[in-house]
Amino acid sequence: MTIYRPSGPLERWQRISTIGLFFLAFLACLYVARDVFVPVFGAILLDFMFSPLIRPAIRYGIPGPIMAALVILLLLGIIGGATMAVSQPALDWVDRMPRISRQLEHKFRPVRESVEHVQKASAEVMNITGGGDKKSSKTVVTTNPGVMDRVVDSIPQVGIQILMMLVLLYFLLAAGDMFKEKTVRLMPTFRDKRAVVRILMTIEKEVSNYLVTIMLINAGLGLTIGLGLYAIGLKNAVFWGILAMGLNFIPYVGFLVGVTVVTIAAVLQFPDITNALMAPAVYSASNFLESSFITPSMLGRRFTINTVVMFLSIALWTWLWGVPGALMAVPLTVVLNVICSHVPALAPLHEYLSGKGGGRNPVIT
Repeated sequence: MTIYRPSGPLERWQRISTIGLFFLAFLACLYVARDVFVPVFGAILLDFMFSPLIRPAIRYGIPGPIMAALVILLLLGIIGGATMAVSQPALDWVDRMPRISRQLEHKFRPVRESVEHVQKASAEVMNITGGGDKKSSKTVVTTNPGVMDRVVDSIPQVGIQILMMLVLLYFLLAAGDMFKEKTVRLMPTFRDKRAVVRILMTIEKEVSNYLVTIMLINAGLGLTIGLGLYAIGLKNAVFWGILAMGLNFIPYVGFLVGVTVVTIAAVLQFPDITNALMAPAVYSASNFLESSFITPSMLGRRFTINTVVMFLSIALWTWLWGVPGALMAVPLTVVLNVICSHVPALAPLHEYLSGKGGGRNPVIT
């Protein structure tokens, strides 16, 4: 019986097709089970960040479960404080949304009247030349749930995901190096065991350094923007500072969203357009200093990501998981880039992920 074996090029394309189908199935799984994967990936990122920080205390004899509980209490305090600081201003903005629309319409009425005048003149020209559409059209009005209703409906789901993330993070931190030790035991030779230990420890150290550094940078940016907006007299400066800190995890898009909402808030509050433009100026100047000088000097080239890859990553993770995906897109891409930089088989992927001049030789060869 003759067994068919594909030729070289055909066999290569079959492997590529298999990998492509696996990748599509993996994306579908991430999308369908996003309610499970969002807290899991969040817990893994936080475990990367906190594990090297609590390991010295564990070596001095403090039990891992106690250190894990302290980390969870710290996170609960941060989450609770941030929620208390932003909940009331956020609810006020949601409640004022219809009035905000009317106020903006009143502010920009001269511009709207100019546009309407041009449209009216264009319509008259079309009627004179016989190009107007005389057919009547029916307007279909659809009613959708209000913004407040959607926010209220999403609170239980967000709370459950945060609870799942914190519980899983506690178990990961309390387990310590158990999973690393099990991975090392699976290696067949002593040389492989040493290589795996060095790779895992290097990856964990670099990812932790990145996450801690970017967290501190974003916190400093939020503090700077909050103080700047408070100095010019903008209301709810604490809310805008916390919002700026969270949005800065999303490159490019986060800045555009943040400066837009701050500009709207300033236009609604200040009657003078000069005073209103001070708010976006403070926001833009702070963000420019952070992105152009502070972040490059603190992170350097080793965490540089290709801008095209970064934009596609943000788009992909936002489509998969919404706002949580947008917040985790860059940290997940950086983690993948660090892992690829230390695994020789993934060196080509690391070359594509890295920014200009960001590539480097693998640690293990």
